[in-house]
Amino acid sequence: MNIHQLADYFAQASVAFFDIFAPAVPPGGRQINWKTNKNGAGLVFPLAGSSRYTLNGIPYVLEPGVVLHAGPDTPVSKEVIGDVHWQYALIHYQIPKEEVPRFPLFNEHFLIKTGDNPRLTDLIGQLRQSYAALDAMAALKSKVLFMNVVEEMIVSAKRQIRDENADLMTQAVEYIHRNYADPISVAKISARFGLERRRFAYLFERHTGLSPISYLTECRIRRSKELLQTCGCPISQVAECVGYTDSFYFSRLFKRQTGLSPTEFRKGIHEESWNV
Repeated sequence: MNIHQLADYFAQASVAFFDIFAPAVPPGGRQINWKTNKNGAGLVFPLAGSSRYTLNGIPYVLEPGVVLHAGPDTPVSKEVIGDVHWQYALIHYQIPKEEVPRFPLFNEHFLIKTGDNPRLTDLIGQLRQSYAALDAMAALKSKVLFMNVVEEMIVSAKRQIRDENADLMTQAVEYIHRNYADPISVAKISARFGLERRRFAYLFERHTGLSPISYLTECRIRRSKELLQTCGCPISQVAECVGYTDSFYFSRLFKRQTGLSPTEFRKGIHEESWNV
């Protein structure tokens, strides 16, 4: 789920909370060929245990740390997984019928990864208590608490994406360090990590401060300097050792990065050593 799209949806649609339930289902519990509430969409917040929900033939495994959004009047089957009671909070909300065509997310089902968030659980508890108190002030408070729950859910999801992206970019950096000598490209690296090229480049630069190609080049030039300092192999062999099959291209790139050609760099190092 695109979190920015989700935030935009809840910010612009005329969302109205209308109920919350928090049942517990024992191990082995199943509900087959049901339908979601026909009057509104729902948000399922797992609290303990795990369950498999199948909506329109698409299965979702639910456990604490994820939230399921389901549109109204959708075919659903449920079954508890494991030997722990399945506990969850189900929150229903509506938007005006005339707004539904503008906001297709209302009718869709998808997962939102929030990670562990005690504040979100606490807000859901407050909403349950407020909904149980049948007076006008409690009803007003319930409206406010519902939007607080939605806000915290989206904030948690954004934080989770940042954390996941940071781990992914750390892996990408390690991949470059292990494979810089191979003929790898940004397209190849981004595909390996399951990201579109431009998206990968954006995340990588935000994580490292350098574009992927600049980081790869930096890594290769740094290693080539080490080889030029420590071995007497030909420049063409140095180029191949750091991933460049064209030694002339490598020499031009090396000079652009360092201000010296590989030969001048090697000569300068040897002269310094001799003078010392």
